[in-house]
Amino acid sequence: MSKWADLPCDVLLQIIHRLSSIDDIIISSVVCKSWQSLVNSFEKPPLPPSCPWLMLAEENEQSDKSNKEQSQTQTRSFFNLLDTKVYNFKLPEVAGRKYFGTSLGWLLTIGTDLHINLLHPLSKHLLSLPPQATFRCQFKCYIRPELLSRVFLKKAVLSKSPWNSATHKCDCDCVIMVIYGQHGKLAFTRPGYKAWIDIKSSRHGYADIVFYKGKFYAVDFNGVTVVCCFDGNKKARAKAIVPAPEGINMNIQRHIQKYIVESSGDLLLVSRFRGGHFYSKFYSFEEEFDYKENESNDEDPKDDFEDENSQDDVEDEGTKDESDRKDINDKPYVTIRFKVQKLERCTQEGSEFKYKWVKVDSLGDQTLFVGDSSSVVIDCI
Repeated sequence: MSKWADLPCDVLLQIIHRLSSIDDIIISSVVCKSWQSLVNSFEKPPLPPSCPWLMLAEENEQSDKSNKEQSQTQTRSFFNLLDTKVYNFKLPEVAGRKYFGTSLGWLLTIGTDLHINLLHPLSKHLLSLPPQATFRCQFKCYIRPELLSRVFLKKAVLSKSPWNSATHKCDCDCVIMVIYGQHGKLAFTRPGYKAWIDIKSSRHGYADIVFYKGKFYAVDFNGVTVVCCFDGNKKARAKAIVPAPEGINMNIQRHIQKYIVESSGDLLLVSRFRGGHFYSKFYSFEEEFDYKENESNDEDPKDDFEDENSQDDVEDEGTKDESDRKDINDKPYVTIRFKVQKLERCTQEGSEFKYKWVKVDSLGDQTLFVGDSSSVVIDCI
């Protein structure tokens, strides 16, 4: 019988790609040196696409200095939805830094020194990007670096992996695009660049960006969708391809969180309708649900915030029911519903826009994950 170490590389890859948990992959790496070498070459675990990992928020730092120093060296936790386990990784590279996920498994970090890095939490590849001071638009008033590092960057997306595993060098063809600053502008850079370059655009207040079919797309808080066109390596402009939705108040539109994500070759716009006492300062639930696009729904949207059994428990009105409603209404953010639309070419004669958003009633056998860091659509298990 042949030794395990003598298995052809392509056969070994097929075996590892059929493993369903990180535990199995780690165990396989200790079979022999050739297996370990192959596993260590992965930038991310070759797990099925149906098991995204969620990066959990770190614990609040204590005011005590020793506790604060200890918290900055803590490991970061990742939750695997497939096996419902939490995995801890030592990431001293993010200690004391603001960090959030980008596409392709990389983390973007910014410290109080306002230096910006890309880090892969598994391969530990660390790439330096141009510092915060090289962005064209800065806050008009002085902000302490500790706070500025927390609020300056909103979103980051990669066109491809910034690390070339074959050459073991940075891939200068990778484009890193971000939403930044007080007004939510777009900017980009590449590995090796000395500064961030603004995307020329008549708009601002962008909510999300995605790399789709070789191009960057972005949507602003009003719902206008743009595509970023590059003129050479150091110039880019944003061109509107879909207008803002009609029939909805713009003040309301700006408080509907928007995400754009690729799904089976299509581009989806996901609108997240929110409530809670924070949003009630700007608009009412009734106003929000006036925009139904011919949906037949006679339910009162406020029912989501009332106890269904309130009339059956009249005697307890001052206790349980009241406390339940108070608990819900005390929350600053409450997600009420989602709306999903698909990008399609506009065939309307005379339209100045090439595309339009068409409502999607079902995701079929797919599951949608949306978030501030990254959004993804996966096949159901």
